[in-house]
Amino acid sequence: MSRSRSNNVSLTTSSAPEGLVSRLEGLGLSRNEALAYLTLLEADEEDGLTGYEVASRSSIPRSAVYTVLRKLQSAGAAFGYGEKPERFVATEPTKWLDQVRRSADSRLVEAARELQNLPKRPRPEPVWILRRYDEVMRRIDQMIRGAEQSVWVSMWPRELERLRPALESISDRSLHRVLHSPAPLDAPLPGFSCWTDRISEDENKASWSHKALVVIDRREALIGGTEPYADNHAVFTSNPSLVDVATNHIILDVTMIARIQGIDPDHLVAPMMRPHLLPPMLENGDLPSTQLHQLPR
Repeated sequence: MSRSRSNNVSLTTSSAPEGLVSRLEGLGLSRNEALAYLTLLEADEEDGLTGYEVASRSSIPRSAVYTVLRKLQSAGAAFGYGEKPERFVATEPTKWLDQVRRSADSRLVEAARELQNLPKRPRPEPVWILRRYDEVMRRIDQMIRGAEQSVWVSMWPRELERLRPALESISDRSLHRVLHSPAPLDAPLPGFSCWTDRISEDENKASWSHKALVVIDRREALIGGTEPYADNHAVFTSNPSLVDVATNHIILDVTMIARIQGIDPDHLVAPMMRPHLLPPMLENGDLPSTQLHQLPR
């Protein structure tokens, strides 16, 4: 969609690609600067455009166009040359975006350093309430896919099956994986030490409301219901105390099943109870293999 002297089409606020203009604004340009940059990029003239031509082909007022072009130059998105009249050429997009990226990275590093030097104040950890089933499951999916060290979950088979794509997507990562389910599984999940309870001895258990406990990297947890037609009131948080509560519940469930089966679970639960043991375990690759510890039905 060329815009030059020959087609005499003005790049206005209404005709410019709205999504692209918004993205350029997100990179630090004003709306007029974004329009000027697009006008320069779409010019057919190899020697660039004058300020008058930029104003004529865009919705930028002539009285403001040179101020806009100077700001584009300061942002590294354009350069000018010559005199009477000065002409302007857009910086090639890849080069300009590389410059924006380097500048942003530098500012982030500086901001992080300065923020780190501020006096430390105790602050409450955020807690989010998730109510709808799809919302709860979507958050668990995101948590699992973002795991870097460990994934510890307690969930019913129905939810585990729905989350199978996320659980299988991390199968090639070096992670400490522990899974508990209140009901039997058809098969173990890749990379997980799976511990499942039985429901045959308790008829009421089959009708229990489904709930989930998910702990990722011992830094965030989700605790709450996973019922499709209920107000689940699930909690997603990075509060250390709540993360510990969820972790300890999973440890207790695994330990009880291990005791019934006469298995020593210390090697599995030790890094869950003592976080300092997890990094060396990951580094040495000393992780539990895919296993299914299932009580008789």
